[in-house]
Amino acid sequence: MSEIEVFLKKEIGPDLGSRQKIEELYKSISDDVSKVIMNFEGIEFMGRSFAQEYLNRKHIASFEVNEKNMPDDIEKMFEIILKLNNEKITR
Repeated sequence: MSEIEVFLKKEIGPDLGSRQKIEELYKSISDDVSKVIMNFEGIEFMGRSFAQEYLNRKHIASFEVNEKNMPDDIEKMFEIILKLNNEKITR
C-alpha cells in the first residue's frame, strides 16, 4: 500500500467547479493506494456541487483521504455541507 499527494490545482485547475472532475480524479487513483493527501494549495474557488461530490467520494473511497493547505472559505463550505447532510439524516 502506498501514499500519494494530489495537487488539485495541477490536476483540475484553480477553480473547482465541475462535479465530474472530482469523480474522474477519484476513479483515476490506483487500487494499491492506501492514503491520499488532497493538496488545495492555489485553489481560488470551489463550487457547491464539486464540494458535495468531493465529500461523497471521500466517504465511499477505499483509501484514507486527508486535506492539506485548505483555504478557510473551502473548509467552511465543507462544514456547512456536512452539517446539512447530518440534519437531513436525523430528520
